[in-house]
Amino acid sequence: MAAVSDGLLLFVMSVLPAMLPFFFFSRLLTSLDVASSLADYTKKPLQKLFGAPDIGGYIFVMSMLSGYPIGAKLVADCCENGIVSKEEAKRLLAFTSTSGPLFVLGTVGSNMLGNYKAGLVILFTHYLGAVINGIIFRSKTPAPSAKAFTLTKYDNILSDAINGSIASVLAVGGYIAIFNMLIVLFKDIKLIGFVSETLSGLGIPYLLCEGMVTGVIEITRGSYLLAASGESLKAIVPLLSAIISFGGLSVTVQSLSFLSGCGIKARYYFVTKLSQCVVTFALATVVSLLVF
Repeated sequence: MAAVSDGLLLFVMSVLPAMLPFFFFSRLLTSLDVASSLADYTKKPLQKLFGAPDIGGYIFVMSMLSGYPIGAKLVADCCENGIVSKEEAKRLLAFTSTSGPLFVLGTVGSNMLGNYKAGLVILFTHYLGAVINGIIFRSKTPAPSAKAFTLTKYDNILSDAINGSIASVLAVGGYIAIFNMLIVLFKDIKLIGFVSETLSGLGIPYLLCEGMVTGVIEITRGSYLLAASGESLKAIVPLLSAIISFGGLSVTVQSLSFLSGCGIKARYYFVTKLSQCVVTFALATVVSLLVF
Protein backbone atom coordinates (compact mmCIF):
# COMPACT_ATOMS: atom_id res chain seq x y z
CA MET A 1 0.00 0.00 0.00
CA ALA A 2 2.83 2.40 0.83
CA ALA A 3 4.55 1.62 -2.49
CA VAL A 4 1.38 2.23 -4.49
CA SER A 5 0.77 5.47 -2.55
CA ASP A 6 4.29 6.67 -3.35
CA GLY A 7 3.78 5.85 -7.01
CA LEU A 8 0.49 7.73 -7.12
CA LEU A 9 2.07 10.69 -5.32
CA LEU A 10 4.87 10.80 -7.89
CA PHE A 11 2.27 10.61 -10.64
CA VAL A 12 0.08 13.39 -9.18
CA MET A 13 2.93 15.78 -8.38
CA SER A 14 5.19 15.32 -11.40
CA VAL A 15 3.43 13.52 -14.26
CA LEU A 16 -0.24 14.52 -14.13
CA PRO A 17 0.28 18.33 -14.41
CA ALA A 18 2.53 17.85 -17.44
CA MET A 19 0.61 15.12 -19.26
CA LEU A 20 -3.09 15.92 -18.79
CA PRO A 21 -3.23 19.15 -20.82
CA PHE A 22 -1.11 17.60 -23.55
CA PHE A 23 -3.25 14.48 -23.75
CA PHE A 24 -6.24 16.77 -24.08
CA PHE A 25 -4.86 18.98 -26.85
CA SER A 26 -3.30 16.10 -28.79
CA ARG A 27 -6.60 14.22 -28.73
CA LEU A 28 -8.41 17.39 -29.79
CA LEU A 29 -6.00 17.84 -32.72
CA THR A 30 -6.50 14.23 -33.71
CA SER A 31 -10.28 14.60 -33.70
CA LEU A 32 -9.99 17.73 -35.84
CA ASP A 33 -7.66 15.87 -38.26
CA VAL A 34 -5.00 18.59 -37.84
CA ALA A 35 -2.12 16.21 -37.17
CA SER A 36 -3.02 14.07 -40.17
CA SER A 37 -3.00 17.13 -42.42
CA LEU A 38 0.39 18.24 -41.08
CA ALA A 39 1.78 14.77 -41.67
CA ASP A 40 1.11 15.11 -45.40
CA TYR A 41 4.11 17.46 -45.55
CA THR A 42 6.40 14.86 -43.95
CA LYS A 43 5.45 11.71 -45.81
CA LYS A 44 7.92 12.10 -48.70
CA PRO A 45 11.06 12.63 -46.56
CA LEU A 46 9.92 9.83 -44.23
CA GLN A 47 9.54 7.49 -47.19
CA LYS A 48 13.07 8.32 -48.34
CA LEU A 49 14.58 8.01 -44.86
CA PHE A 50 12.78 4.92 -43.61
CA GLY A 51 11.14 3.35 -46.67
CA ALA A 52 7.93 3.64 -44.67
CA PRO A 53 4.35 3.91 -45.99
CA ASP A 54 2.57 7.27 -46.14
CA ILE A 55 0.85 6.74 -42.80
CA GLY A 56 4.27 6.80 -41.12
CA GLY A 57 4.23 10.59 -41.18
CA TYR A 58 1.00 10.74 -39.21
CA ILE A 59 2.15 8.16 -36.65
CA PHE A 60 5.54 9.85 -36.24
CA VAL A 61 3.93 13.25 -35.61
CA MET A 62 1.42 11.86 -33.12
CA SER A 63 4.07 9.84 -31.31
CA MET A 64 6.20 12.95 -30.83
CA LEU A 65 3.16 14.99 -29.75
CA SER A 66 1.55 12.51 -27.39
CA GLY A 67 4.39 10.24 -26.24
CA TYR A 68 4.24 6.62 -25.06
CA PRO A 69 2.40 4.43 -25.96
CA ILE A 70 0.44 6.25 -28.70
CA GLY A 71 2.95 5.25 -31.41
CA ALA A 72 2.50 1.54 -30.75
CA LYS A 73 -1.27 2.00 -30.51
CA LEU A 74 -1.50 3.70 -33.92
CA VAL A 75 0.81 1.14 -35.56
CA ALA A 76 -1.37 -1.64 -34.14
CA ASP A 77 -4.55 0.08 -35.38
CA CYS A 78 -3.12 0.41 -38.90
CA CYS A 79 -1.94 -3.19 -38.96
CA GLU A 80 -5.21 -4.64 -37.66
CA ASN A 81 -7.22 -2.56 -40.15
CA GLY A 82 -5.10 -3.74 -43.09
CA ILE A 83 -3.63 -0.28 -43.77
CA VAL A 84 -0.07 -1.61 -43.38
CA SER A 85 1.38 -5.12 -43.47
CA LYS A 86 3.12 -6.81 -40.56
CA GLU A 87 6.55 -6.05 -42.05
CA GLU A 88 5.62 -2.39 -42.57
CA ALA A 89 4.34 -2.23 -39.00
CA LYS A 90 7.68 -3.54 -37.73
CA ARG A 91 9.46 -0.89 -39.79
CA LEU A 92 7.26 1.86 -38.35
CA LEU A 93 7.88 0.74 -34.76
CA ALA A 94 11.59 1.47 -35.10
CA PHE A 95 11.04 5.25 -35.16
CA THR A 96 7.50 5.94 -33.91
CA SER A 97 7.88 4.81 -30.29
CA THR A 98 8.86 7.98 -28.44
CA SER A 99 8.14 9.97 -25.31
CA GLY A 100 6.35 13.31 -25.45
CA PRO A 101 7.86 16.78 -25.02
CA LEU A 102 5.90 17.65 -21.88
CA PHE A 103 7.19 14.62 -20.00
CA VAL A 104 10.77 15.28 -21.09
CA LEU A 105 10.73 19.08 -20.77
CA GLY A 106 8.16 19.48 -18.01
CA THR A 107 8.46 16.43 -15.77
CA VAL A 108 12.14 15.55 -16.22
CA GLY A 109 13.78 18.81 -17.31
CA SER A 110 11.95 21.41 -15.23
CA ASN A 111 10.46 19.46 -12.31
CA MET A 112 13.11 16.83 -11.61
CA LEU A 113 16.34 18.40 -12.84
CA GLY A 114 15.32 22.04 -12.47
CA ASN A 115 17.19 22.69 -15.70
CA TYR A 116 15.24 23.41 -18.87
CA LYS A 117 18.40 23.29 -21.04
CA ALA A 118 19.02 19.73 -19.88
CA GLY A 119 15.46 18.86 -20.87
CA LEU A 120 16.07 20.26 -24.35
CA VAL A 121 19.23 18.17 -24.74
CA ILE A 122 17.34 15.03 -23.69
CA LEU A 123 14.45 15.80 -26.05
CA PHE A 124 16.71 16.57 -29.02
CA THR A 125 18.83 13.44 -28.64
CA HIS A 126 15.74 11.32 -27.93
CA TYR A 127 14.06 12.31 -31.20
CA LEU A 128 17.28 12.21 -33.22
CA GLY A 129 17.96 8.75 -31.82
CA ALA A 130 14.52 7.63 -32.99
CA VAL A 131 15.23 8.94 -36.50
CA ILE A 132 18.60 7.17 -36.68
CA ASN A 133 17.01 4.00 -35.32
CA GLY A 134 14.41 4.15 -38.08
CA ILE A 135 17.19 4.39 -40.65
CA ILE A 136 18.95 1.39 -39.10
CA PHE A 137 15.83 -0.77 -39.41
CA ARG A 138 14.66 0.61 -42.76
CA SER A 139 13.93 -1.73 -45.63
CA LYS A 140 15.84 -1.51 -48.89
CA THR A 141 12.54 -1.90 -50.72
CA PRO A 142 10.40 1.27 -50.50
CA ALA A 143 6.93 0.70 -49.12
CA PRO A 144 3.94 1.36 -51.37
CA SER A 145 1.52 4.11 -50.50
CA ALA A 146 -0.77 2.96 -47.75
CA LYS A 147 -4.54 3.00 -47.88
CA ALA A 148 -6.26 6.16 -46.72
CA PHE A 149 -6.39 6.50 -42.97
CA THR A 150 -9.71 7.95 -41.90
CA LEU A 151 -10.07 9.26 -38.38
CA THR A 152 -13.28 8.82 -36.48
CA LYS A 153 -15.38 11.96 -36.28
CA TYR A 154 -17.11 12.76 -33.03
CA ASP A 155 -20.38 14.57 -32.41
CA ASN A 156 -18.94 16.19 -29.30
CA ILE A 157 -15.22 16.69 -29.86
CA LEU A 158 -14.57 18.72 -26.71
CA SER A 159 -16.30 16.26 -24.38
CA ASP A 160 -14.56 13.30 -26.00
CA ALA A 161 -11.17 15.00 -25.71
CA ILE A 162 -11.71 15.62 -21.99
CA ASN A 163 -13.02 12.13 -21.22
CA GLY A 164 -10.43 10.41 -23.38
CA SER A 165 -7.50 12.37 -21.99
CA ILE A 166 -8.58 11.70 -18.39
CA ALA A 167 -8.93 7.98 -19.08
CA SER A 168 -5.51 7.86 -20.77
CA VAL A 169 -3.68 9.77 -18.08
CA LEU A 170 -5.28 7.68 -15.31
CA ALA A 171 -4.12 4.54 -17.10
CA VAL A 172 -0.58 5.94 -17.08
CA GLY A 173 -0.95 6.62 -13.35
CA GLY A 174 -2.08 3.05 -12.77
CA TYR A 175 0.96 1.63 -14.56
CA ILE A 176 3.27 3.95 -12.60
CA ALA A 177 1.70 2.88 -9.29
CA ILE A 178 1.83 -0.86 -10.04
CA PHE A 179 5.38 -0.80 -11.37
CA ASN A 180 6.46 1.36 -8.43
CA MET A 181 5.11 -1.43 -6.23
CA LEU A 182 7.22 -3.93 -8.18
CA ILE A 183 10.28 -1.72 -7.71
CA VAL A 184 9.73 -1.75 -3.92
CA LEU A 185 9.26 -5.52 -4.03
CA PHE A 186 12.53 -5.95 -5.93
CA LYS A 187 14.22 -3.70 -3.38
CA ASP A 188 12.83 -5.76 -0.51
CA ILE A 189 14.28 -8.96 -1.94
CA LYS A 190 17.57 -7.07 -2.57
CA LEU A 191 17.44 -7.63 -6.33
CA ILE A 192 17.86 -3.97 -7.30
CA GLY A 193 20.59 -3.54 -4.70
CA PHE A 194 22.44 -6.62 -5.95
CA VAL A 195 22.38 -5.50 -9.59
CA SER A 196 23.30 -1.92 -8.63
CA GLU A 197 26.23 -3.10 -6.51
CA THR A 198 27.43 -5.29 -9.36
CA LEU A 199 27.33 -2.39 -11.82
CA SER A 200 28.99 -0.04 -9.32
CA GLY A 201 31.89 -2.47 -9.29
CA LEU A 202 32.63 -1.22 -12.82
CA GLY A 203 33.34 2.24 -11.42
CA ILE A 204 29.87 3.72 -11.87
CA PRO A 205 28.48 5.63 -8.85
CA TYR A 206 25.96 3.49 -6.96
CA LEU A 207 23.14 6.07 -7.12
CA LEU A 208 23.44 6.22 -10.91
CA CYS A 209 23.33 2.43 -11.07
CA GLU A 210 20.23 2.35 -8.89
CA GLY A 211 18.55 4.95 -11.09
CA MET A 212 19.39 3.03 -14.26
CA VAL A 213 18.18 -0.32 -12.91
CA THR A 214 14.98 1.28 -11.63
CA GLY A 215 14.49 3.14 -14.92
CA VAL A 216 14.59 -0.14 -16.83
CA ILE A 217 11.49 -1.10 -14.85
CA GLU A 218 9.67 2.28 -14.76
CA ILE A 219 11.08 5.43 -16.37
CA THR A 220 9.41 8.00 -14.10
CA ARG A 221 10.83 6.57 -10.86
CA GLY A 222 14.16 5.86 -12.54
CA SER A 223 14.35 9.42 -13.88
CA TYR A 224 13.58 10.77 -10.42
CA LEU A 225 16.39 8.74 -8.83
CA LEU A 226 18.89 9.79 -11.49
CA ALA A 227 17.92 13.44 -11.15
CA ALA A 228 18.26 13.22 -7.35
CA SER A 229 21.62 11.42 -7.46
CA GLY A 230 23.63 14.64 -7.14
CA GLU A 231 25.92 13.70 -10.03
CA SER A 232 26.86 16.15 -12.81
CA LEU A 233 24.58 16.78 -15.76
CA LYS A 234 27.26 15.33 -18.04
CA ALA A 235 26.71 12.00 -16.28
CA ILE A 236 22.97 12.21 -15.67
CA VAL A 237 21.64 13.51 -19.00
CA PRO A 238 22.94 10.66 -21.24
CA LEU A 239 21.49 8.09 -18.83
CA LEU A 240 18.15 9.88 -18.73
CA SER A 241 18.09 10.03 -22.53
CA ALA A 242 18.87 6.31 -22.69
CA ILE A 243 16.18 5.09 -20.27
CA ILE A 244 13.57 7.41 -21.77
CA SER A 245 14.36 6.02 -25.23
CA PHE A 246 14.07 2.46 -23.91
CA GLY A 247 10.81 3.31 -22.18
CA GLY A 248 11.01 0.90 -19.28
CA LEU A 249 9.08 -2.32 -18.75
CA SER A 250 5.98 -0.35 -17.79
CA VAL A 251 5.75 1.28 -21.24
CA THR A 252 6.81 -1.98 -22.90
CA VAL A 253 3.88 -3.85 -21.35
CA GLN A 254 1.48 -1.12 -22.50
CA SER A 255 2.88 -1.17 -26.05
CA LEU A 256 2.93 -4.96 -26.37
CA SER A 257 -0.67 -5.15 -25.20
CA PHE A 258 -1.61 -3.13 -28.30
CA LEU A 259 0.73 -4.99 -30.66
CA SER A 260 -0.35 -8.48 -29.63
CA GLY A 261 -2.99 -8.57 -32.37
CA CYS A 262 -0.44 -7.79 -35.10
CA GLY A 263 1.70 -10.88 -34.69
CA ILE A 264 4.77 -8.80 -33.82
CA LYS A 265 6.94 -10.65 -31.35
CA ALA A 266 8.01 -9.05 -28.08
CA ARG A 267 11.63 -9.92 -28.94
CA TYR A 268 11.58 -7.69 -32.02
CA TYR A 269 10.13 -4.78 -30.04
CA PHE A 270 12.85 -5.19 -27.39
CA VAL A 271 15.57 -5.22 -30.05
CA THR A 272 14.34 -1.97 -31.62
CA LYS A 273 14.07 -0.26 -28.23
CA LEU A 274 17.51 -1.44 -27.10
CA SER A 275 18.98 -0.17 -30.37
CA GLN A 276 17.27 3.19 -29.90
CA CYS A 277 18.53 3.30 -26.31
CA VAL A 278 22.17 2.73 -27.32
CA VAL A 279 22.04 5.24 -30.20
CA THR A 280 20.45 7.91 -28.01
CA PHE A 281 22.95 7.36 -25.19
CA ALA A 282 25.85 7.90 -27.61
CA LEU A 283 24.26 11.07 -29.01
CA ALA A 284 23.44 12.48 -25.58
CA THR A 285 26.97 11.79 -24.32
CA VAL A 286 28.49 13.81 -27.15
CA VAL A 287 26.00 16.67 -26.87
CA SER A 288 26.34 16.82 -23.06
CA LEU A 289 30.10 17.15 -23.32
CA LEU A 290 29.59 20.13 -25.65
CA VAL A 291 26.79 21.84 -23.71
CA PHE A 292 27.51 21.30 -20.00
